[in-house]
Amino acid sequence: MTISTFNHAFSLARQLSVQEQARLITALVEALAARTPPPPDPPMASTHAAWERLFAFSDELRATYPEANPAARLDADRQERAAILRGNQGSDDVHP
Repeated sequence: MTISTFNHAFSLARQLSVQEQARLITALVEALAARTPPPPDPPMASTHAAWERLFAFSDELRATYPEANPAARLDADRQERAAILRGNQGSDDVHP
């Protein structure tokens, strides 16, 4: 529907009485409700499959970029700090 057609229809609707406008609105709502089916609920199998795809993607990322694994990086940092506290500083340490 073009803007001019909509404006013409709206202009005609404003010429109706309040009761006729209410009837028109009710008829339009019923027509829209009959025309637009509600969206279907996603089946549980597809939700489960989506989680499986997400976990597989996560595993693939960890395998491809092991240095990007935050848990592994935190563990390595923790071990490095523990070694420093024990006095086992690496040869790359710039502070004596």
